[in-house]
Amino acid sequence: MKQFLNNKKILFFSPNFLGYDQVIKKGLEDQGADVSLYDERPSDKSVVKALIRINPSVYKPFSKKYFIKVFEKEKHNNFDYIFVIKGEALTSEIIYVMKDYFINSKLIFYTWDSLRNVRDMDKKIFLYDRVFSFDRGDCNTSNNISYLPLFFPPCYDVKIKDSSSIKKINDLIFIASLHSDRYKVLNKILSNVRLGNSNISFYCFLFYPSKFFFCLRKLFDKNFFKLPIKHVKWRALSQADVLKKIQQSKIVIDINHPKQSGLTMRTIECLALRKKLITTNRNIIYEGFYNESNILIIDRNNPSVPLDFIDRPYQEIDINIINNYSLDTWISRIFYD
Repeated sequence: MKQFLNNKKILFFSPNFLGYDQVIKKGLEDQGADVSLYDERPSDKSVVKALIRINPSVYKPFSKKYFIKVFEKEKHNNFDYIFVIKGEALTSEIIYVMKDYFINSKLIFYTWDSLRNVRDMDKKIFLYDRVFSFDRGDCNTSNNISYLPLFFPPCYDVKIKDSSSIKKINDLIFIASLHSDRYKVLNKILSNVRLGNSNISFYCFLFYPSKFFFCLRKLFDKNFFKLPIKHVKWRALSQADVLKKIQQSKIVIDINHPKQSGLTMRTIECLALRKKLITTNRNIIYEGFYNESNILIIDRNNPSVPLDFIDRPYQEIDINIINNYSLDTWISRIFYD
C-alpha cells in the first residue's frame, strides 16, 4: 500500500495519555512520516495538568519556556506539518511564536475533549489551518471545525475467527478512568442488571492517575463521596491487557462524560473487536456502525438493561464500515492534501 505521508516531516504535540500518543506516532511513521513527538504540556504531573486546565495563564511562563526550548531544538527541521492534539498549554502567544519558527508548516489541530471543556480555545482555534473534533457539538458551532471520531489501534484489528475462539469469562466489562458521575452511573447499571439476573458476571477497572487528587475530590466532589478508595487503581492497564480483557467479555459498558457528545475510544475499540455495547451516548445513532441488536442506549439517570440484550448474539457489521474507524483512515482524513 502506498505511504501517503512518505518523506513528510511532522512535529507532533500530544498528551501522554495511556500510550495513544505512541500509537499515533507509530501510525504516522508506518505511512512514511518522520515524526518528532513531544508532550503538549510542560509536564504530565497531575498538579501541572490541573493548573493548566483550571487557569493556563498561571503556568504560562513555564509553558512558554518549555515550548521555546522545543522550537529551538527543532528549528532546523523543515516540517511539513505541526500536528497538535488538545494543546491546552499552547497559548495564542506561543502558537504565534511557533508559526514564526516554522513559517512553511501547515498547522493541524485535533481534540478528543469537547472544546467547551478547554479554556480559551475560541481564541486559538482560528490560528490552525485545519481543525478536527471528535465531538459533533463542537462542529455545530463553527463551519471551520470538521467532525472526526476517534480510531481503534491496529492491535484491535483482530480476525473474526480469532476473536470468537477466545473463551468468554465475563458478561459485562467496564474499563475507564474516573471522572464526573461515572461511578454513580455504573452502580445504577449493575444494580439494574442484577435485579434481572444475579448470576451476571462483571469485570471492572477504575483508573485515577493521582491518589492525592482523588482524596481531594472525595472531600469536595459529591460524585466521589461514596467511591471506595479500594476500588480504584492508580496505574492504568496496558493496551495489551485492555485488549485481552475485552476479548474475554461479551459486552462493553461505556459511560461518556455528561459534557461531551463525542464517542469514547472504548466505543471504537469494541467495534473493532466485534463486541456489543451498552452506552449512555445517544449520538452513536449517527454512526455508520449503529445497530440496535449490538448497541443499547441507556439513560444515565435511570438505566435499564433488558436481559434479552445480554443474551442476544452479536450481528456482524460490514468490514468496510469498521475500517472507516481504523487508525490509517483517521490519519488519512487529517493529513489529506
